[in-house]
Amino acid sequence: MQQAEGFTAPGRAPMLVVRWKAGRVHVSQDGIKTWCGAPVPAGATRTVPTVDWHQHTNCYNCAYRLWPLHAPPGYLRPVNGQDFPIRRACSHSGDPRACTTCTLRPPRNWPCTRGCTDQRDHQADRRYTQCTVFPPRQPTGPGGRCIQGCESTNRVLHRANPGMFFDLADSDSLTCYHCGLYVCVGCEAVPVASTLTLCDACP
Repeated sequence: MQQAEGFTAPGRAPMLVVRWKAGRVHVSQDGIKTWCGAPVPAGATRTVPTVDWHQHTNCYNCAYRLWPLHAPPGYLRPVNGQDFPIRRACSHSGDPRACTTCTLRPPRNWPCTRGCTDQRDHQADRRYTQCTVFPPRQPTGPGGRCIQGCESTNRVLHRANPGMFFDLADSDSLTCYHCGLYVCVGCEAVPVASTLTLCDACP
């Protein structure tokens, strides 16, 4: 049994990696007790002392207790027992799971019916894709209302982009795409005087 002695300095201090019980890999400072508090059994498999303990362990409690003094530079502290192997931090936002450059989220509207080849442009955090069609706006009259009739932004965009999903604001169903004034909350086409108002034809 190999013993690890004198490992008290902070930072990248050598540690023993100990394995037992269905592949659970713990970290020990002295080969007798793990950092999570469990005694090391006689039949456990031990490695030589190593400074890259974070690349071997899958014990959340060991990592949690080691982190304040022995956190490996450039790595992210695990947040639960499934957060293994321990992940490297990215250079963009720190956590690669929240970084759209390092981690692609499930795309919307993919494959693109318009022939796009950039899957990143269709990520769920994009309000509009580059291939979104925006119809030309109609002229307005002296009172600011549309000459040819109003229609909500929601209706206009979905008609111009069939099959596409848009994460639109609530106001896009209440205001006209062309003149920007209020439309009926029901049919989204008849001009009304105030927001959240139904026209005479809508019940």
